[in-house]
Amino acid sequence: MTKIALVAGEPSGDLIASQLMVEINKKYKNIEYVGVGGPMMQKNGLNSFFDYKILGIHGYIDAIKNIVNLLILRRSLIKYLIDQKPDIYIGIDAPDFNFFIEKTLKNNNIKVFHYVSPSVWAWRKNRIYSMKSYMNHLFLVFPHEIKIFKSIKMPSTYVGHPLAKIIPLKPNSLLSKKKIGIKGANLVISILPGSRSSEVKSHLDIMLSSAMIIQNQLKNVLFVIPCNNKENFIKIKSSIIKYKLLNIKLIIGHSHDAINASDFVIVASGTATLETALFKKPMLIIYKTSWWSWQILRRMKIIPWIGLPNILLDKLISPELIQSKVNPEEIANEVLKIINDKKHKTLIINEFTRLHKSLRRNTSVLILDVLKKYI
Repeated sequence: MTKIALVAGEPSGDLIASQLMVEINKKYKNIEYVGVGGPMMQKNGLNSFFDYKILGIHGYIDAIKNIVNLLILRRSLIKYLIDQKPDIYIGIDAPDFNFFIEKTLKNNNIKVFHYVSPSVWAWRKNRIYSMKSYMNHLFLVFPHEIKIFKSIKMPSTYVGHPLAKIIPLKPNSLLSKKKIGIKGANLVISILPGSRSSEVKSHLDIMLSSAMIIQNQLKNVLFVIPCNNKENFIKIKSSIIKYKLLNIKLIIGHSHDAINASDFVIVASGTATLETALFKKPMLIIYKTSWWSWQILRRMKIIPWIGLPNILLDKLISPELIQSKVNPEEIANEVLKIINDKKHKTLIINEFTRLHKSLRRNTSVLILDVLKKYI
């Protein structure tokens, strides 16, 4: 029996890892999965060593506050994985947690793979040189990364982004509206504050306050918030009580349907911005973290944009608000400015379709083609 270890630290990693597991399970029987992951990975056979929500930390200060607990968890996980002796290890994103595990396991003669490169093209660029010692092979999800890792002769394969395969080139928004029970609203705006509880804490109240301003300006608007788990659902439900006049629909799961059913999306920076782009929806990208975390980030030489679609297209297609500009008035003003702009809508459909096609590959099949010699 082949034993595969995987570690993912957030919902986006859980999703893409589960897609790979589905492909492996199609081709092979009696695979044992160990490591750390979320509900989708567990559904496909993973025995998770601990609750992966513990790794869902937002910003440097939260990481520092939890550093002791994280180091203890990582040390016990490494011991567990070495005892398990997997045939291969696949780290899913989460480089700050995964890289030390990968380095240790590789030194213990376990074949190590990493899926989703850290954003070395954006910040902490020198990481690419140490990565060669951490892993045997790297799976790249963005085409511009090929040149970067080829320059250091890093064994890597461009596999495209799995979301570009999951999401159709021409999504059916009416079907999504039916799935989540949207009827009669002239305008649907989805609010995506982030999947981590710390992101919800940073963004939700500001987003809801902006929604009140928008609702006062637009007739017959419905706001939709998809929650990735019951814990966030309960937190968000308690937060929206004070917004009694807000026409809002709260759902568990169905984030893709919520985005697809929308006319506009207000979204926290992260994978959800790419999902929104793949559904060809206009969006406003926001990002707010603690003051100390922001002081650290702003001193790094980061590329001009925070939203993945803007970064990948190398131009500002979707507007961004960062830190102090993340306030109800500025969010509402940006949304109201764009919502009826037909030229902007045509632009994003064209640009996001081009982006979608560049990322669309048989991702899991390409990964499995590299892994099969070890299974």
